Amino acid sequence: MAVKPFRFDSRRRTLVLAIGLLLASILVAAALLQKSSDTKVYLVANRDLAAGTELTANDVQIAELSLGTAQGVYLSKFKTGTTLSSSVPAGELIPISATLESLTADIKPVRIKPTEPLSSRIRVGSLVQLWFVPKAQGLAQSSVAIKLLGNTKVLAIHRGEQSMGQTIDDLEIAVPSDSLSAVITAIASAGYVSVVSES
Repeated sequence: MAVKPFRFDSRRRTLVLAIGLLLASILVAAALLQKSSDTKVYLVANRDLAAGTELTANDVQIAELSLGTAQGVYLSKFKTGTTLSSSVPAGELIPISATLESLTADIKPVRIKPTEPLSSRIRVGSLVQLWFVPKAQGLAQSSVAIKLLGNTKVLAIHRGEQSMGQTIDDLEIAVPSDSLSAVITAIASAGYVSVVSES
C-alpha cells in the first residue's frame, strides 16, 4: 500500500511559524527580564572629586548598571559625612575603597604631628613613609632613624597654626593594628618625626 506523503498546507506552515516566533519572543523577554533584574544603582562622580571631599548630592549622579561579581566594589549610596580618601575623576564609578569608611578593623587612623612642614606633594590620599629619630641621650651617642611605616595612606590633613615663620600641619594616617603600639610609642617619645612621600 502506498504511503501518502504528509504535506503542510499554508495554514499549518503559518501556525508553526507563529508558534516559533512566539517561543522566541518569550525567550528574549525572559533574557531581558533577567538582565534587568541584575542591574543595580551605582554612584558616578559628577565632577572631579579630590581626596578629602565630603560627598553631597551635587557631587554624584546615578547610573543603573549590571556589574556582575564587581557589584560590591562601588558605592550605591552614601550617608552624611562620607569622605573620600582618594580622588575620583568625573564620570567614574566611586569605589567603596576610596572612602574613609572603608577602613577595616585591622587599620586604625592615627594623628601625627611631623617635626617639619609637610612636602607639597603630600595630600589626602597620598602614600607616605613614617620615620622616627630618637633624641640622642648624650653628646657621644648618635641616633638611628627608624622606619615605622611604609606605603601607608594619608587620611586627613589638619592645617596647623603658623609659628616661627612656618606652618606645620597635623595629619592622620592609616596604621595597621600590628604597628599601632610602635607608632604610638614613638610619636609620644622625644625625637624627630618625619613623613616622607612615597612618590
